[in-house]
Amino acid sequence: MRINHNSLALNASDHFATINKNIAKSMERLSSGYKITSPADDAAGLAISVKMSSQIRGLDRASLNSNDGISVIQSAEGGMNEIHSILTRMRELAVQAANDVNSEEDRDAIQEEINSLAKEVDQIAKTTTFNEQRLLDGDLTRRSLSTNHNVQATYIAQEVNEGVYSLEITAMATQASVTTGLTFSGATVTEEQAGSIHVNGFMVEIAEGMTMTDVFSELQTHLAKIDVDVFASADGGATTADFASGAAVMFRNQHYGSDEKLEIGVSNPELAALLGITDGQVVYGTDCEASLTVTEGGFTASATIDAKGNDLIVTDRNGFEMKIEADEDALDTGSGAVEIEVFSAGVMVIQSGAYSGDEVHIDIPRMNAKSLGVDNLIMYTQDYAARAIEAIDEAVKMVSDIRSKMGAYENRLDDIYSNLEVQEESITAAYSRMIDTDMAEEMTNYTQQDVLAQAAISMMQKSNERPSSILQLLQN
Repeated sequence: MRINHNSLALNASDHFATINKNIAKSMERLSSGYKITSPADDAAGLAISVKMSSQIRGLDRASLNSNDGISVIQSAEGGMNEIHSILTRMRELAVQAANDVNSEEDRDAIQEEINSLAKEVDQIAKTTTFNEQRLLDGDLTRRSLSTNHNVQATYIAQEVNEGVYSLEITAMATQASVTTGLTFSGATVTEEQAGSIHVNGFMVEIAEGMTMTDVFSELQTHLAKIDVDVFASADGGATTADFASGAAVMFRNQHYGSDEKLEIGVSNPELAALLGITDGQVVYGTDCEASLTVTEGGFTASATIDAKGNDLIVTDRNGFEMKIEADEDALDTGSGAVEIEVFSAGVMVIQSGAYSGDEVHIDIPRMNAKSLGVDNLIMYTQDYAARAIEAIDEAVKMVSDIRSKMGAYENRLDDIYSNLEVQEESITAAYSRMIDTDMAEEMTNYTQQDVLAQAAISMMQKSNERPSSILQLLQN
């Protein structure tokens, strides 16, 4: 028996220290709810859990992003729905105007409402926004850069790949124009000469006693309603003073292309002779002429081009479509060769997943009246109204196609959101199994360690009492 070193007490103390450390660890796990509280607990598990935690938070944020994308689409779709309603009303008015029972005053009222509705389409395209971003004015469509600022791509379908697309414009569209023999004079319209002139089916009355200046002003005022200009010279002079100089009067359609015409009729030969107009004369404009250059990464050999006025539409397989607008000054720079570089930039990108590349690109083309082709509808004749009906039907189809695309975007984002929720739930469950404390198991372990700690304290007390028995030996 020894009294200098109480090995029993030391042994009991060592066990108590270990048990106390285990109790502290159990208390930490029970209080935090985490099984891994430091790298020492499970180095590999901690590394994996950190990546899983990052993924869970990314999935949660991506779910919110998808909902934001759905909100954007719903905002844009709300504006398109109103545009659809406006187009429906415009078509109703065009059908009304196509009925020849309407007087010119009736058509004035119809035209006024048509013009107002077209302005409202522009207003909706300008003001439909989400988080201060305009949705329908073309800000969210593909971007392009042209080597000729007078030739620009106005619409690029999603199926058009990035690259440089080359074409050559060989002739610009022209307007239909007719130069008459009407010039300034002191003559007045006689009873035999009085009658009417019909331009594209629109009638202008020429009354007895009108001077030539009155006739010029009457033609200028009334034909402006059907977008036909009346000039006092071939270079575009339009004032009464120009007319008074004696220049011949020219009628010219404001619009370009082979669909635009000037059809002039006069009610009697005497009036035709006075105005210097050939009865029954018909003149058409011409369309822009262009050719495509086939290059690698550009237009393919199967691409086709269609011209309407100064607007070009290039189509190809697999939904490829590019609309190009050339103004009348496109050839002023000399060569008609144009290169249009298409970029992926411009569309709205929705980050719809936790990793780079998990994206949905939302492409919303411009939806103003000009893009829809309803900016210059005329209601003053049955023929113009019939053409307006066709133009509005085409605009309705265009809006319907875009709304259909928006619905596809929304459905896709809905599916993405549902998938993200399932992924987040599954990964969260795995993360929980890896890092969360099993409270029942840990409480059992804590209770066990607590009992062992009490036993160790009791044994330390007993081991410290044993050396005192040596005193009995010494006393005896």
